[in-house]
Amino acid sequence: MLGAKKIILMRGKEASQTPLGRTLFALFLRTDIQSAVVTGNPVFFDESWWKNDPLYSMPIPHDAPILLAADIALVKLSVVIAKLTFLKRSAAVRRKKLLTKIEAGEIPDDKGPNSPFVRLERLIRQQCSSLKKELQAWHRSLPPWFTSLQLDEVAKGEEDINSTNITEIRPQRYPHFSIGVIFTCAYATNIQLWKVAYPEEMNPPPVIGAFVHALLRAFAATPMSADSATMSNVWVAALLLNRDSHRKWLENQIKKRIVETDFFGWKFALHGILHGWALVDGTQEGRFKSMPEGATEVADGVSQNLWRADGIMNTALSDLSKEDEDPRSPEGQKPLYRFQGDSPLYSEEDDGEEVESDGDNTTTAPQTPDSGKRIPLDSLFIDDY
Repeated sequence: MLGAKKIILMRGKEASQTPLGRTLFALFLRTDIQSAVVTGNPVFFDESWWKNDPLYSMPIPHDAPILLAADIALVKLSVVIAKLTFLKRSAAVRRKKLLTKIEAGEIPDDKGPNSPFVRLERLIRQQCSSLKKELQAWHRSLPPWFTSLQLDEVAKGEEDINSTNITEIRPQRYPHFSIGVIFTCAYATNIQLWKVAYPEEMNPPPVIGAFVHALLRAFAATPMSADSATMSNVWVAALLLNRDSHRKWLENQIKKRIVETDFFGWKFALHGILHGWALVDGTQEGRFKSMPEGATEVADGVSQNLWRADGIMNTALSDLSKEDEDPRSPEGQKPLYRFQGDSPLYSEEDDGEEVESDGDNTTTAPQTPDSGKRIPLDSLFIDDY
């Protein structure tokens, strides 16, 4: 990734807008996004590069060929996800700094309405809400046909995966599988925004459970050739599955793809998913024990962060006390490499001191609606969590 970044920088922005250059740049950015979602590091480059793709400013014609519409949609969605990677990392750093000050006694351990802790949480949730509105605007920009073919499901909405009686997740139907791939990215973005806003909430509300359900249905409709684009999205959703039947269904789906493709990414993701379930359930079976035998090469700043999968695995505030060092390092508690990114988005110095209360953003976890409610995902991607 570092080598590809250097090549693209040397070629310049104009070279990345030619047909071949644009293809190489789009592949790089999308691969970078997948890596950033897993590691917890922000993507490379800044906003001017994210929007450098000539398809970014192109509206999607209603009569566009499916693959052109899908490519344009993914280019625009990638900008939102790139911002998410910065917000995710910045939120972790700001929370870590504040917790360090509280532990050191520099500021009181106070959860009152005007405390630094509450102000910071309010700011982070406001930033998540703002980015969610960008995601909703992206969804409204799609052509009406760029959706599921099962219109009855669109009208009724999806069920909360953790409240439904369905034991086997059924594939969704799309005009083309590329649409399903893109929706796995969009649904995963919604889920991650919720996790950034509410890191201590381990049981998702029905709205998020519906996104998990929709994501897995979209994944079930995609071929193995698209696995590199869907893998991290599936991982994000998998950790919120509570029922054994759904977990077993997904585990079997992943194992089938491993048998067919021998894709090392799925092997890694499956270990991460099993580890995440073991942590939630409080069991030892399935947890990571040590680095895999034969993993002798370490690419500094990549291997350690990928192995920890901080972007997906660490969500609770309690994880932040360990998140800046690697206890598996041969030298002991060696600090992890952290790429800070080339964008000034979401300043890590902003601790919420200037935050004004916003009526649309509560400082408490969202109330849980009736568990049997279906969520109309295709309306506006949910107006409010």
